[in-house]
Amino acid sequence: MKNKLWLSFIPLSLAIIFCSVGTPAPTEPADGVEPPPTDTFTPPAPQTGYITGNLSYPSEMIPPLRVVAWNVADGSYVYVDTPANQFEYILEVPAGTYYVVAYVLGGDGFPAGLAGGYTQMVPCGLAYGCNDHTLIPVVVEAGVTVIGIDPGDWYGDPAAFPPMP
Repeated sequence: MKNKLWLSFIPLSLAIIFCSVGTPAPTEPADGVEPPPTDTFTPPAPQTGYITGNLSYPSEMIPPLRVVAWNVADGSYVYVDTPANQFEYILEVPAGTYYVVAYVLGGDGFPAGLAGGYTQMVPCGLAYGCNDHTLIPVVVEAGVTVIGIDPGDWYGDPAAFPPMP
């Protein structure tokens, strides 16, 4: 009986020992300099933004398109392929300045390679008398979505746009 009684004190003693061990007391900062807090996390600032807009085509249907954001500074690009009759797109791009062009991928009776851009014609309403097919630079800041970038000028010279990647 004494052995059983003695053995019952071992777990109790261990529990007291482990429960009494707490977090160590903070040490005094050296030279009065506070150490930085270790329990906070600041996520990195976003390095990308978004370009979004509506898609169109001068027919009853919208063909499959490749929507490309061309970086004005270095010619790099980001693109998304859309299926037939998709009316919107969104591109995630590094912060920078871009030209946006949509290219027909072909199929469904549409010839590949035709291009429509986000040009001065778009804010002009693509109306008769609007004749400026110059691409509009789109400035994208990190963490920001630029809306209303509609690559709908299908009436200019396709050679005025970069070739489809």
